[in-house]
Amino acid sequence: MTPRLYWQIHQLAFLLEKRADEALKTQVGLGFAQYKVLEAIGRNMLAKQNLVAELLDQTEASVSRQVKILEKKGLIIVGTVMHNRRARELSLTERGEEALRHCEETLDLAQSAVIGGLSYQEQRHFQELFERMLTKARQ
Repeated sequence: MTPRLYWQIHQLAFLLEKRADEALKTQVGLGFAQYKVLEAIGRNMLAKQNLVAELLDQTEASVSRQVKILEKKGLIIVGTVMHNRRARELSLTERGEEALRHCEETLDLAQSAVIGGLSYQEQRHFQELFERMLTKARQ
């Protein structure tokens, strides 16, 4: 009996995330959860915490935990939003930008260890299929 596609996708995602987490902790001193928040802030400077949670399909509480860790490490600045003291605006520090670059280099190497056996065309096709499935799943 062939495993269902959703199970294979789940296993692949789990194993990729596990490798990414291990590589990031070893090389950069951050976990994958912190990287995801750092990356979302890097793409959306002065993003509000609720936007980061939405971008990552996570709860604000889980993002808040990572924000506290990143702020303590001096990688992000947490500011308040005018006219809304509960909203928090997030931006990267210089150290945060450097850490993000280091994370991306580390993840490229970790990814190539798994996906590097595929040809460029296979990787592009895989990426296109995943984009279509993600778009459909978000509807």
